[in-house]
Amino acid sequence: MRQKLYFSAVLPLFVLIMTIFQGTAYGQKATFSNCQLKHNVVTDKGKQLQCQFTARFTNMKSHKIRIVMQVECPKGTVYKYLNNDGKKVSVKTSKEYNNKSNKASLENKKIGIYNSKLHPKQGTNKYFVRLIAYDATTNKVIGSSNYMSYTQTGKSSAGVKSGSSGSVKSSNSSANKSSSKGKGKWAKIAKGNYYISCAENACVYIGAKNKKMANGTNIELVGKFLEDEQQWYFLPENDYYYICSAVNRNYVLDVKKGVAAAGTNIQLYQRNNSEAQRWYLERCNTNPGNPKENHEAFIIRSALNPDLVIEFEGKYGDFGSNIRLGRCSRKLSQMWRLD
Repeated sequence: MRQKLYFSAVLPLFVLIMTIFQGTAYGQKATFSNCQLKHNVVTDKGKQLQCQFTARFTNMKSHKIRIVMQVECPKGTVYKYLNNDGKKVSVKTSKEYNNKSNKASLENKKIGIYNSKLHPKQGTNKYFVRLIAYDATTNKVIGSSNYMSYTQTGKSSAGVKSGSSGSVKSSNSSANKSSSKGKGKWAKIAKGNYYISCAENACVYIGAKNKKMANGTNIELVGKFLEDEQQWYFLPENDYYYICSAVNRNYVLDVKKGVAAAGTNIQLYQRNNSEAQRWYLERCNTNPGNPKENHEAFIIRSALNPDLVIEFEGKYGDFGSNIRLGRCSRKLSQMWRLD
């Protein structure tokens, strides 16, 4: 009798532990090897920047896997340019595969971006390329390759502008140290649509939870698919900005209930022109001590109290991490790139 009671108590506990373990281990289920970047590969439709790779997957049976190849310049920021219509276009491509077993591999597969889509910046620049594997069902990253790089020289043209539509205007760097209310000399950017990407983890952006346009929708870190729901329209007014949803500009980033305190959630709310919806931008650098990893970024300060800034909750900038106010400490979780 005691033995039966023992097994009846232990078995559910064992099942629970295994379930938790599998769920925890699920996050990183793809590895890349033998990645080779090749230039000017001739195909039926034109020349490509092409990558040959091998990828292996575990515990992904019956899942669709998306392999994304993207060009970054600078490293950690997807390179984008303006096409002839003035729309921002990212340089990336993807392929989907059906995974039929728990342990599977893609051997010596190829993925490429046509040269006609690259549109290099004016002058000679170094570009970084990497492959990222997503679970196409959940839009979660399950692995990525090491960076590969190449150098390319571009010329300016009337048809295509070099760089991004979100080019940063010059500003007085000493004025950025100001943390007083009212009119201060903060960083200025061109009004328009931007993706707010995380300086800690370039695979995630600030977005509305479940893409829901409604008062009170929580703001969190979302997957990197460059969708309209992840874009924000920066609307300038005096020295500050309203950060509006690119899908519906009536909704903006808002400090919940206008509470100027560390830990207060950032939400989506209809624009009412209150200070809870106004933001100052301060230009910063992510890693000044290491030129190879140093990128220009921004600290986004609240007009309620400029000592309070937008940050993600937690350490590593994982998918679903909450976005809130935090006391400015100039750490990576408080730095954002505007792509």
